[in-house]
Amino acid sequence: MPTIFPVKSAATIAILGILLSLAGCDREREPQSASPEDRPPVGKLKSKRETFERQASGCPEEECASVSITREVFEQRPALNRAVLQQLIRQLQGNGEDQTSANSLEEVADIFLAEAAQGHVGSSARWQLTGEAKRLARRDDLLTVEINSYLYTGGAHGMPATHWLNWDLAADEEVPLSETIRKGQEKDFWGEARAAHRRWLDTQPGTDREFRETWPFRRSNDFRFDDQGLVLLYNVYALGPYVLGPVELTIPWKDLRGIVHEQYLPEKQ
Repeated sequence: MPTIFPVKSAATIAILGILLSLAGCDREREPQSASPEDRPPVGKLKSKRETFERQASGCPEEECASVSITREVFEQRPALNRAVLQQLIRQLQGNGEDQTSANSLEEVADIFLAEAAQGHVGSSARWQLTGEAKRLARRDDLLTVEINSYLYTGGAHGMPATHWLNWDLAADEEVPLSETIRKGQEKDFWGEARAAHRRWLDTQPGTDREFRETWPFRRSNDFRFDDQGLVLLYNVYALGPYVLGPVELTIPWKDLRGIVHEQYLPEKQ
């Protein structure tokens, strides 16, 4: 009947209008969502190297205090780049120890060169501050960035320092050592680390009882995974005198079963 068709059409049009309105609302909310799809894609990492250099003025070039910092900057990874830069800034201050008086590489250079100008009085030493941040390794979605610094203010040698920053590319966040260890397994983990330390001592000449008492085992938060297992990094003076340099202790994969989360273990070991 002719009177039925207009009623049906009106209802249909009303329903379609509601659906279109809801769809429009959904489209407006999409940019505000923080879904995994919004995270940077995980795949081949593209990067470029950036260099920052400063030198003291009013002195012969070969005698001037200098600052030279090179870092790898990753495309589409602003959070990672911020974390690396923040660690680099902290590390470049105070003999490699984390400091927070400067908030940029420019401020780091200003402070260092000002101190160098005062330190040069009565000294012929050429002060140097260098830094570098670069990718060291990648296992699946876990990227390890190595951050190095070196400070020389005269004397027999300078002070090097290294930090390993581990970054989950899928979650786009840093992975501290504590998050790789299963809950309740911290004691066993450090027991295995002590065993790795004893194995290292047994391979070093001159590590007698006096040495072991003077340089006891200590914990480190610097770590990375490699083909052999989990590696703990210790900077100079942590486990021995300067001449030994930095020390790496490896906990084999076979000793990590049941201690670290399965996602970090290789399929076959």
